[in-house]
Amino acid sequence: MSVLMAISLQDAITKAIAHSPELHALEASVAEAKANATLGDAFRSAASISTTPGYATGLPTAVLGQVPAIATVETHRLLYDASARAEQIGAASQIDAVIARLESRKREIAQNVVELYARVAADQVQSASAQRRVTAHETIASRTIALRKEGRVRDLDVDRANLQIANAKRVALQTRNHLELDQLRLDRMVGEPVTVNGDASLSLSMTGDPELKSLDARIEALRRAVGLQHRLFQPSIAAQAQYMRLFDRYRRYYLNFKPDDFVIGASVTLPIWTGGHRGASAARAEAQLQQLISQRDLRKTEVELVMREAEVDLAQAVAEGDLAARTRAIAAESLRVAEELAKEGRGEANDVPLAQIALADAEDEVANANAHKMTAQAKLLILGRNTYNP
Repeated sequence: MSVLMAISLQDAITKAIAHSPELHALEASVAEAKANATLGDAFRSAASISTTPGYATGLPTAVLGQVPAIATVETHRLLYDASARAEQIGAASQIDAVIARLESRKREIAQNVVELYARVAADQVQSASAQRRVTAHETIASRTIALRKEGRVRDLDVDRANLQIANAKRVALQTRNHLELDQLRLDRMVGEPVTVNGDASLSLSMTGDPELKSLDARIEALRRAVGLQHRLFQPSIAAQAQYMRLFDRYRRYYLNFKPDDFVIGASVTLPIWTGGHRGASAARAEAQLQQLISQRDLRKTEVELVMREAEVDLAQAVAEGDLAARTRAIAAESLRVAEELAKEGRGEANDVPLAQIALADAEDEVANANAHKMTAQAKLLILGRNTYNP
């Protein structure tokens, strides 16, 4: 059942806005911008506990920026920094910019749905009209055949009537293909999912698409990152080793002085609270993941539409080739008849050159149709294999 028969225009707009992968990506961008604003706020309080065990052969020195200690509790809050405040304001302003893009895109999608909905309605009328023309030409051809049996018309007249049927069928095929493509676009806009079950060519195109491969890999990586962000226990562990050759003049300050100083130590830090930074980091990762998932959904639709358009293009090229071949055959027969009549002194003076022109035009149509067919076949081959190796 077509969308036009199933839902109203208002419902189509509502569904398109609700299911649009592009809007989902922009909504995720809003969440990412909010998370970035939180992460960019350097004025939030934070606290942590840590331990920095270490060993030194010479002078006691700091390990990883900390004096070796059994335990340390640290809290800090930035009170004033003009540069940090400017960055905070800039990050917050990005939220409004992304929201504006989201709202603008909603309006554009609504307009696109209206135009596509109207186009599908027009396609349905044109497809029905084209089919009626086919029926009419078939009626004319049947009468021409009957007249031929009575000897009242020539075989060439029957061929021309059949050619009119072929041309009408080509137009009907073209209008039906336009209807199916526009209907498919509308179905995808209102949320009908892409399915590849039983469609080997589409499945192959999906599997071999480089962009989809990249998106799948990035989505899997981000899912692991999101899992790490949601872990409850998130310590920061680091180790350091350093060697220093000290000046001998320091000997006067120490009873047991060694010019060779070697230090090794570790630091284990566990945040107590982060001023919302930890939650913002997780939210940003989730937003980035949702953006990639939406991009993948959008790309699947694009691949499907490109494949369907290529299949339609090939079908039309085949129909054009068949019609062009018939036109050439009739043009060749018309030239033969014109030449015979000219030999008998009958016919018009320009019948032969006009027939020659018609045959030349028909040859051009055959050449163009063959080129169109070859191009359409190559496009399908490229889409299926993602490489062209004829």
